[in-house]
Amino acid sequence: MRFLNGIIVTAIFAILAGFAIAGPNTGERHLGEDEIRAITSGKTFHYTLLDESRGDEQHFEDGRVTWALPSGECMHGVWIAKEDILCYFYGLDRYGCWNVVADSSDGTTSFRHSPVTLDGDPSDSPSVYINRISEEPVSCAPQQLVHFSH
Repeated sequence: MRFLNGIIVTAIFAILAGFAIAGPNTGERHLGEDEIRAITSGKTFHYTLLDESRGDEQHFEDGRVTWALPSGECMHGVWIAKEDILCYFYGLDRYGCWNVVADSSDGTTSFRHSPVTLDGDPSDSPSVYINRISEEPVSCAPQQLVHFSH
């Protein structure tokens, strides 16, 4: 019995130590796949990176995306949500994957993209903040889809 009590006490200390290491609840959490789709599909994100405008990105319900950069350049691609990761592909060599982080610590909910690798591992790059989510279209020419005939 004394052995069992020792195990229980050790387990309790380990749990308490884990809480101390983790720190207080910051109010941040990663959104899951369904939540990502709900806030992304049909919406336009207005971004900042390091306090500078990063442009506006319009997400179509069919997975297309148009990104209007601050320079006026427009890029067309696709967005994909899988588990807790949102990835954008703008051609073969331009892509980015992110955890979408919701922060409710100040009583309102704000969102940011926290960068990850294609494998889902955290990246050292800075987060991109979503300043506003709207249904406004971006001011770009529509994406031209190529149709192949047989």
